[in-house]
Amino acid sequence: MPLRVLIVEDEMLLALDLEDMLLDAGHDVVGQASDMGQALAIADKLDGQFDVAIMDVNLARGTNGIDTAAALRERWNVPSLFVSGNLDELTRDRAMQWKPIGFVGKPYSEREVLSSLVAVPPVL
Repeated sequence: MPLRVLIVEDEMLLALDLEDMLLDAGHDVVGQASDMGQALAIADKLDGQFDVAIMDVNLARGTNGIDTAAALRERWNVPSLFVSGNLDELTRDRAMQWKPIGFVGKPYSEREVLSSLVAVPPVL
C-alpha cells in the first residue's frame, strides 16, 4: 500500500533523490522541508494526515531532526525514519524516545530506505 511521506532534508539533491526513489516505488510525497519550521508548517497544513517523515538529523537554520521528529510524534503521532550521516550512539539514544521506525545511515541504498518503510502502517 502506498505511503504518504514528508521528506525533511536540508541537502536539496538528496531530497530530490529521495523523492524520485519514493515516487518510483509508488509512494506519495506530501512535501519537502529543509528545517523544522517548514516541516511543521507542511504537517499543520495537512493536519498530520501523512504516514511517515524521512528525517535527516542535521537540518537547516540551526534546527535538528530529533526535535522535529518529537514535534511530529507529539502533535500528530507521525513516526520518523532517520536517514543521516550522523547516527552515533548518543544521537540514536536521543531519537529513540520518539519511537522512530528506524535508522538508515548515509550513504544509503534505495533498498535500505524502502525496506525500512515496510513497517509503517498507512494512515486510513
